[in-house]
Amino acid sequence: MRNKYAAGLFFLLTIVAVQCAYSSGMDESVENASLLSKILDGNDTMNLTQASEYSAENRSVNIDVDHSPEEAKKLCSEISAIVEYHDLVFAPGWTVQMTTPSTDGAVIAVCPL
Repeated sequence: MRNKYAAGLFFLLTIVAVQCAYSSGMDESVENASLLSKILDGNDTMNLTQASEYSAENRSVNIDVDHSPEEAKKLCSEISAIVEYHDLVFAPGWTVQMTTPSTDGAVIAVCPL
């Protein structure tokens, strides 16, 4: 009986630990998306045409750039360097989505975070 109780308790603690880790990872992603958004807004080389936004629901940081799709895709390496430099961590599935005024909101490039 003691072994069943110990095994059940261990199983329960494992579930709680996984839930806490998952929840804190989500919170960290949202906080880091907010921070990345502010960093990108202050970066003159991005040529943002408006302030960036982030969406926890869509797991994305959305920026509007004054670049062609080809130039926008090249910004992914710069964004990755910024993320790495600031030790920003994102849960799987988070991206930076780039649009440009000339495409009426259509996404021209996506960078995984």
